[in-house]
Amino acid sequence: MKKLLCLLGVGVLLASLTACGKVEARIAIRQANEHYQAEQYAKALEYYEDARELDPSFPDLNRMVGYCNIGLFEPGNDKPENNKFADTAIEELQKYLKQRPKDETAREALINLFLNAERTSQAIDYFKEYLKENPADLNAVRSVATLYAKSGDFNESLNWYKKITLLDSKNPEAFYTYGVVCYEKVAKNPPEDLAERLAIIEMGRAALLDATKLREKYFEALVYINLLYREQAKLETDPEKQASLMAEAETYRNQAVEISRARKAAEKAASEAQAK
Repeated sequence: MKKLLCLLGVGVLLASLTACGKVEARIAIRQANEHYQAEQYAKALEYYEDARELDPSFPDLNRMVGYCNIGLFEPGNDKPENNKFADTAIEELQKYLKQRPKDETAREALINLFLNAERTSQAIDYFKEYLKENPADLNAVRSVATLYAKSGDFNESLNWYKKITLLDSKNPEAFYTYGVVCYEKVAKNPPEDLAERLAIIEMGRAALLDATKLREKYFEALVYINLLYREQAKLETDPEKQASLMAEAETYRNQAVEISRARKAAEKAASEAQAK
């Protein structure tokens, strides 16, 4: 009986301590939040870490510890202590995102940190691992495509933009983006191989045409189809074929101009109607 009472007493004491710990943790979090809002990240970090010791079950603490370390991190500073801020922030946000994978704000913060800390390959590895369990997560696929583009790996970037068109096949903007990426490549950083350049033009134009099938009067897509025809014309040595390509470009340009005029006329009419 005495043993049972002792066990019950210990249980009550532990419950009381747990409840007390949770209250103290909430107080520490409140103080941390105040310092965080004032951009006093070092002080906020102390309170968040105190709160986590008192109540490690609170999931958002990983996120806030990560955010504080982001606040303390200085891009371009290669000192060990600064790199440690980045390391800690990455570790904390990755732990948090495993618990809250749909928090796009936290994921965006992690991506920006990867980029600011010049850890693009680490970011790509993170998202590829995440996509093994979430292969249909469009935002994650977009992130990988963007990261490859920023790292200068056009071919891998294009492969991932292609995946977006397969996953989001009813969305005209998916095809539009793919087409724009192709144009940016051939216009600003073209491959030396002529056949490769022409292949990129064809892929981009095909994607943009798909976009116009999914959305009527797609002004932006028509503009880029026009631009891709002009890029192809630059590569053509046969004057007749070059003239034909320029004529195609003008056709799409004129369609875009007509859509723009119609929109402006409609906006003007609506504005005049409201003014009456």
